[in-house]
Amino acid sequence: MGSVSDTAADPVAVEHESRGLSHSTFAAFRSKPFTLLWANTITFALSQSIQQFTFAWLAIEIGEGGAQLWSGFTVGEGTLLGLVIAALGLPILLFGLYAGILADRLDRRLLLFGSQGAGIAITAGAATLVAMGSLNIWGVLGLAFVLGSAVAFGMPVRQAIVPSLVPPERVLNAVTLMNVGAQVATGGAVISGAVIELGGISAAFAAQAGLLTLGLLALIPLRVPNVRAGISRRMSEDLREGFTFVVHHAGIRSLMIALLATALVIGGAFQALLPKIAVDDLDAGPFQASMLFTVMLGGTLITSLVLASFRRVDRAGFYFLMTLVVGGFLNIGLGVAPWYTLALVIMFITGWNAGFFTNLNMALVQAHTPNAIMGRVMSIYQICMAGAMPLGALVAGLMADVVGAQEWYAICGVGLLVLGLVMVATQTDLRRMSSAPDPERDAVASAAGG
Repeated sequence: MGSVSDTAADPVAVEHESRGLSHSTFAAFRSKPFTLLWANTITFALSQSIQQFTFAWLAIEIGEGGAQLWSGFTVGEGTLLGLVIAALGLPILLFGLYAGILADRLDRRLLLFGSQGAGIAITAGAATLVAMGSLNIWGVLGLAFVLGSAVAFGMPVRQAIVPSLVPPERVLNAVTLMNVGAQVATGGAVISGAVIELGGISAAFAAQAGLLTLGLLALIPLRVPNVRAGISRRMSEDLREGFTFVVHHAGIRSLMIALLATALVIGGAFQALLPKIAVDDLDAGPFQASMLFTVMLGGTLITSLVLASFRRVDRAGFYFLMTLVVGGFLNIGLGVAPWYTLALVIMFITGWNAGFFTNLNMALVQAHTPNAIMGRVMSIYQICMAGAMPLGALVAGLMADVVGAQEWYAICGVGLLVLGLVMVATQTDLRRMSSAPDPERDAVASAAGG
């Protein structure tokens, strides 16, 4: 299968319709289906944010002083935290590819209904079990895995729908606005912290169920284009087609490698260790710990809204790779920060950098992937990004018990810095990729790739 453009390397240039925020910043909202999906995504992402913080805090409470997995085998708090985060993300590794195939075969709207309905039932059940005091460590791990499975089947299809709802030149704008909605929803961490302090962990799970139910209202009128009909070939052939595209497209191949390495080096450590660092090293309670995520959100929103004003960013791949370098320095800083206030400042700057990272990597993949295989490519993307995080979280939890949470976080920051420098120096095709497809260059690249 011929690849889509690697895009050529022109001098750095950025095109936009106007300076600063303007009507063009929110151009994708002219599409009603996009607006409905965006509204649904906010409730979904807000629930996800509450979910991750709630499970992390539940693990901290259960694992205080260590937890016995079975007779004679006890693990430390950090290891237990890593296991819980790993259980949340493991389903993406196990089921993500099949979810992508289904997204390219079935009605994507119905898939969203199914995954969100399952999430409602699971979170409501979790609230009940916690209120009854019926959860032990194995129950927590089981709930995390089941809820992660519902997310694994919904996440690729939600992302695959976006490019089909807007014109090609609006993909960066649409992706950025979707991420803005998701980033606003990361405020769920502070909501979760407040709810836990006021009503306990059971109330936090109940809040997730309520949000997911609210999100279903936006899906009812949503209509999305059909991708394919009457598919009779084997799923293995579909899977091979998706991997073939990624492998043969040099820029996207490099991007996937970068995402995989980033998730393993720092993504899992971020999910598993930040609440523990807040408690153990910065003397923070649940609300203060959640504020670290909230100030990060502020920085992310700034860069996201700026990027939403641009129609095209040439050499977006280069700017994406530079976020790895900057992120390495910032994570080292957080790993050695002695004060909570300094950690807040570092997290704000981290959010500013994350706005470029999140929006550029998603726009690069979606702008250069044909819609017919978008579900499979996005499932590969999710495996590289979210699926690898459980492994990183597990390692981070183990190492936090060995060398300390802050110390391991700083070591991970060094690893991210080295990764960024190496990729900036070696990944030529990714450096040249722009945020929007160029049909003429795509045709040349496809001919060259056979």
